[in-house]
Amino acid sequence: MIRIFPRLRPQVWGNEELGKMFGSREKIGEVWLVSGHPLLVTEMEGGLDLNEDMESLIGKKLPRFPLLIKLISASEWLSVQVHPDDEKARELEGEPWGKTEAWHFLEDGTVALGEDPSEVLKALKNGNWNLALKKIRVGRGTFVFLPAGTVHALGPGGLLLEVQQASDVTYRIYDWGRPRETHLEKAAKVMKPCKLKEILFEGSDRFECEYFTVEIMKDRGEIDGFCILIALKEGELNGKRVKRFETFLVPKDSKVRIDTSVFCVKLGKFFERWDGS
Repeated sequence: MIRIFPRLRPQVWGNEELGKMFGSREKIGEVWLVSGHPLLVTEMEGGLDLNEDMESLIGKKLPRFPLLIKLISASEWLSVQVHPDDEKARELEGEPWGKTEAWHFLEDGTVALGEDPSEVLKALKNGNWNLALKKIRVGRGTFVFLPAGTVHALGPGGLLLEVQQASDVTYRIYDWGRPRETHLEKAAKVMKPCKLKEILFEGSDRFECEYFTVEIMKDRGEIDGFCILIALKEGELNGKRVKRFETFLVPKDSKVRIDTSVFCVKLGKFFERWDGS
């Protein structure tokens, strides 16, 4: 079991309360708990490197550590945005893969969803975002699945853990009046229709897609083999006292005894069979 140290990312929509949790006075939007992405690489105890030591940690070598896990909280709406799928990420950005993600809400929050891309494109012309976006309150404990191509935005308030493919490609569509760059041409190429009922998973301690599996383990258990563990409250892992949101990597040939609640993330079949194509 190897500890991973967080990296803080200030954002214009960030939350000072999230910053305080990690000893910062800035408006922190994202705490990158696990990342091999070149934008922000998280450090590991013992001098290990998520990318360089990947084969010994997870059992195979990939272009970069395949998962990116964040703790997120916002004081304002994030931009209305969309991410490319694997094919479009290679075509448009030369990236190894796209960005499918899932959010697990630790507190109640708000989400906006653009179910119909044609309505989103209309709103860019007529400004009627109330028709283009469906805003919903999301309860604590809910998983929201955002396959690549889903038009979405996160609202203010709440606290969530995000698990995603290790990509930072985001196409901003609308930014609520803030003067940041948008990426409309590329966004139009990657948007896909979706349905709220297909992405909202309430009252479940487990979520699985082709890229990752997430399980909320409560208080006692044992993990065998590679995974990422994030403590959801104070307790013990392998007899070691841990604090809330401390993050650990369990290497492929290791076991960990769990005596607290943890957010456990494992690789999905996409990365298990990855051969570079």
